[in-house]
Formats: sequence, structure tokens, C-alpha cells
Amino acid sequence: MSEVDRIFSELSEISMQLGDLPSNAYDERARLEGRRGELHAAAATLRDQVGDERPTAAIETELESLRERLQQIKSSEIDVVSQHGGSGMESSGASSSLELNRQIRAGRGADELQSRIRKLERVLSEKDDSSD
Repeated sequence: MSEVDRIFSELSEISMQLGDLPSNAYDERARLEGRRGELHAAAATLRDQVGDERPTAAIETELESLRERLQQIKSSEIDVVSQHGGSGMESSGASSSLELNRQIRAGRGADELQSRIRKLERVLSEKDDSSD
């Protein structure tokens, strides 16, 4: 498991733990949220690292892993259209499903994954351009 996968896996675990906590578990919630902040900072550091120093194969491997992870997140989201029978986005059920999907993406670090994927795609594109 890559460092990025480990970080996002732990972020996912923390999100589930936070969701399962009783409302009065203040100390545990603070501890988990602190750890989540540390992991977000670690993910940002990895995102900012220069990727073009590594061999192309290593970058491609990480990119594939990140894409798989993002697909796992997307597949865990609620299919709003099929769930609500195409009733439109006006229904409160559809709105709450959209909000749950947003929370799933946020809790599992989908935005960070997408940013890292775009960065690695740029790095690979620059490597291709420089090898021509």
C-alpha cells in the first residue's frame, strides 16, 4: 500500500468512526478530528512533492492506485436518480442524498485524490514532452 493509499484509508476510517460516535463523545471526537487534520496536512505535503524525480513507472503506478481509490469512493456514493426514481432534485430525499454524497467524498478525501491525480497527469505529460 502506498503512502497516499494509507493516508486516505485512515481518513476513511476516521470519518466512519466520527459518524459512529455518540454526540457526547467530545474528547474522542477532538482526538479524531486532530488526527484527520494531521492526515490532511500529510496529504497536502505529498501532493506538493515534485513527482518528476521518480521513474515514470512509479508515477504511473501511483496514478493507477489513486484512480482506483477514487473509483471506490464514487461507487460508494448514492445513485440519486435511481434512488429517487427520477423525481428531480426538488425532493428533500434527493437533497439529503446529494449531501450524503458530498460528505462521503469529503470524508474519504476525494478532492485531494483528484488534485493529486491531476498533478501526476501533468507530471507525466511534461515527461512525455521532454522525452520527444
